[in-house]
Amino acid sequence: MELGLKKLPPLNSLRYFLVAAQNLSFKKAAEQLFVTQAAISQHIKTLETHLGVQLFIRGTRLVSLTEDGKRLIPHIQAGFDHFAKGVALLIEDANPDVLNVTVVESLSTRWLVPRLQFFQELHPEIRVRLEPCNQLRDFSGTDIDLAIRFGEGNYAGLESRFLLKDKYVLVCHPRLIQPNIRPQDLYKLPLLEERGAITGEAWQTFLAKHKLQEQKFNKILEVDDSTVTIVDAALAGQGFAMLRYNLIYQQIQRQQLVSLFDFSHPSAYSYYLVAPNHHFSKPKVQLFEKWLSEALEDIV
Repeated sequence: MELGLKKLPPLNSLRYFLVAAQNLSFKKAAEQLFVTQAAISQHIKTLETHLGVQLFIRGTRLVSLTEDGKRLIPHIQAGFDHFAKGVALLIEDANPDVLNVTVVESLSTRWLVPRLQFFQELHPEIRVRLEPCNQLRDFSGTDIDLAIRFGEGNYAGLESRFLLKDKYVLVCHPRLIQPNIRPQDLYKLPLLEERGAITGEAWQTFLAKHKLQEQKFNKILEVDDSTVTIVDAALAGQGFAMLRYNLIYQQIQRQQLVSLFDFSHPSAYSYYLVAPNHHFSKPKVQLFEKWLSEALEDIV
C-alpha cells in the first residue's frame, strides 16, 4: 500500500539523507549543502525516527549505510531525479530561437519596433514575434514568452520585473505656438484628449495649477485610451495633448514636439516585464531582458 503524502517524512530530511549517503560523510554533506554538520545529523535523526529504523552506522569520521539505508537510497535517488525531470519540462524551451512578446500597443509602435533591429543585430539567431495588445494575455496554453505591461506591476501568479517609470508632459507641434505663450493661450488651440484615468489625473493637476477652466478648451479629438492616435495627431500639428514622456522624448529632443510650461506629472503606472517565474530562466528571455534594460537607459 502506498504511503499518503501526509505520511511521508520531511522532504529536507530525505534530501540530507541522500547527500550524506552519496558522500558517506555528514561533514562532506554539510559542506555540499552549505549547512552545519549538526543540521545534517539532526535531519537524519528526524528521518530515522519517522521511519522507525536506523539508516547509518556512525563512525568517528565516516559513516556507512545500514541494510535499511541501502534499501532506501535508490528510491530516494529516483524520486529526486523525477523532481528534476519535472522541473526541466517547465524550463525547457521548445523554440529557443523564437521569442514571443506581447506588449502594450503604444510602447510597441512608438518605441520598441524602431529599436528591435539593434537586438537582432546583437542576436541574429533569435527571431522576435511581437503581439501588440493592451490586455494581459494568459500564458498558459500559449507560446508567449514575455509581456511588457504598463501598470502597477501586480499580476497574480506572474513575476513582474520593473523596467521604467513614466510621467506626463503637455506637448504640441512647434508651429502651433508663439513665443512667450501663456497657459491661458491654450484656450485658442485645439485640444487632443486621451480619456484615460491616469492621463486625466495629470490634466486636472495642470488645470488646477494654472487656474484654467476645462469647459473653455476646444476639444477636436477625444479618444478612449489610445495613446498612439493622440501622438500621431500631435505630430501632425492637429493640437496639443497630455502624453507619456517615454513615448515622445525623442520627438521632443528632435523638436518635433515642444514641451509646454515645463509641466510634468508622475504617472501612477510604470513599465514591467511580466512572465511566469520559470520563463526568466530561458536564455533567449535573459538576452532580451538584458538588451531591453540597457536600451531603456537612454530615456532621461
